[in-house]
Amino acid sequence: MKTVIVDSDALIALLNKDDLLAEKAIKTLEGLYKLEAKLLYPATTLIETTTTLQRRLSDASLTKEIVKMIKESQFPVIAVGQETIKMAESLFNPSGSKQNTLFDAVVAAIAKQQKADAVFSFDGWYEKVGLNLAYNITES
Repeated sequence: MKTVIVDSDALIALLNKDDLLAEKAIKTLEGLYKLEAKLLYPATTLIETTTTLQRRLSDASLTKEIVKMIKESQFPVIAVGQETIKMAESLFNPSGSKQNTLFDAVVAAIAKQQKADAVFSFDGWYEKVGLNLAYNITES
C-alpha cells in the first residue's frame, strides 16, 4: 500500500471546484484510489486549508464543510510534534520563495518521517527536497 501525505493546495483544489487545479486534483485522487493509497493529513495541512478557505477565498460554506469533516474524523490526522518541527526547520528557507512556507516544510518532514511514497501537492518544491508528487505515481 502506498502512503501519501496531503498538502493544502491539493485539498483546496479538491474542495473548490473553481480552483485551477481542481480537475488535476480529482484525476490524481481517482488514481490514488485505484492504487488503494493511504492518505495522511498533517494537522497543519487542515489548519492551513481552513485558514485559506476562510481568509483568501472567503468561502464560509467550504470552511464549514471541512470543519465538519474534521469533527467527523474523516481525515487520518498526523500530529505535528517537536521532532517534526525541527526537521521542518532544516528544510525551510525563510529567504526563499514566499510560495514555500513552513507549512510546506512540515508536510515534507512528515513525508520523510513516514517514508511516504508521495506528497499530494502540485508544488514542485517537494521534488527539490527529494520527494515524489502524487500525480507522478498515478500516471500510467
